[in-house]
This record gives sequence, C-alpha cells and structure tokens, in this order.
Amino acid sequence: MAEITRHQLSALLLSALRDRGLGARDLFEGRQEPLSWFFRAVAYDQSELDILESGALDTLHAPSAMVELVIDEMALGLANIGTEGLGTYLASPASDVPGHDARDALELDGEVMLGYVHIDVAPPALWLDERESNPSRNDALATRLSRVAQEVGAVSDTVEVHIEGALDPDGGWTDPAENVRPAGVAVHFTFDIPLVGTGKRELATVFARAAEGARDAVEGMRSVFRGDGE
Repeated sequence: MAEITRHQLSALLLSALRDRGLGARDLFEGRQEPLSWFFRAVAYDQSELDILESGALDTLHAPSAMVELVIDEMALGLANIGTEGLGTYLASPASDVPGHDARDALELDGEVMLGYVHIDVAPPALWLDERESNPSRNDALATRLSRVAQEVGAVSDTVEVHIEGALDPDGGWTDPAENVRPAGVAVHFTFDIPLVGTGKRELATVFARAAEGARDAVEGMRSVFRGDGE
C-alpha cells in the first residue's frame, strides 16, 4: 500500500456506497483509542433520499445502514512504509555483524488486520412502534431476519442478528402469555481488511463487498417488514 490516508479511505468507501445506489448522510469521524480511527456514515437508498431530501430525517420511513470504517493507524503506518521503512526505526546487536542488516529478518504478520468495515442495517423506529405484540409474528420476524442475514452474509466475514429487548427470561420470544415487542432490530455484518497484501485495488474490493452487503440488507430489511405477519 502506498501512502493511503484516512480521508482517502473514507472517500473510497463513500464512492463504493454511491456506486451501489446508496446515499450517505450524517458523516462523522473520531478516535476510539489513541491508535484507532473511525469513520461513520448513515446510508439510505439514494432514490428515497432524493425524494425526501427536503424533509426531516425522522420522516424517512425506510431502512438505514450504519456504516463504520475502523482503521488501526499503527497498521496503516506500517502498510505505508513497509518493513524496509520500519527497519529504519529499529536497532539490533546483529547489525554490528558485517553484511547483516536487521531489516532482513522483518516481515509483517499475515493475521494482523488493517481495519474493519462494520454494517448495521435497521428498520425505522416507526415500523417497530406500529407492530402489535404477537407471538406468531414475532417468530416470523426472527425467521425472516435470519434468512436475510444468511443470504446477505455470504459476502461478509461475520454476520449477526440483533433483536434487543425481545427475549423474556420467564416466558420467551414466542410464549403466548408474553406480550413481547422488539425494542430494536438490526442485522450486523463485518468485513475484514488484512494488513498484508492490501492495496488500493484490494481496498476497493472490500468496500465494494461491504456496499453490496449494505444495499442488499437494506432491501432485505424492507422485504422482512413488508411480509411481516404473513
């Protein structure tokens, strides 16, 4: 990787989202720890954003994708300078041996990650507020979400389904005696970015997979709630 900056990374990710028909809003960045930097964006289907651009964000009755790019800045620095550059910061007693360069023994660990792209796709709060508490519909919702996660998750490195506040320790998700309504629903995907062998082309490939996953999950979430209660 040659001199990739944080802002180039975020620009590449936004470009991938745009190429897959997703428009991004509420862009923000910051640090999670001294050596970790993140960039976040909320993505919607671009056609819906175009129609509703003049309205308040709360009026968007459409699924959204929270996209987070997390970068290990130490790994980013290593990717930019390579082992040869890293060697200039190191000293070794072996360097006193004629013909020996301490940098010759350096190599990057293939298991180290440059960073990750996290995607959380969720329905608008109104869709959850309008749902009736019904065990059979709850069960159908969980089944449909799992199906979306399996189908879309084939392109990701990890996938999870989150239904917050849905499980009751005494009754359960589908117990007829329990009036349970989800307080929050999301499907989560993670895409790994390896340190070794990652250049602009490889980054574009990872971001394209993440954007495709976000797009398909948004449509999958829409289909889940359109068919809810069937």
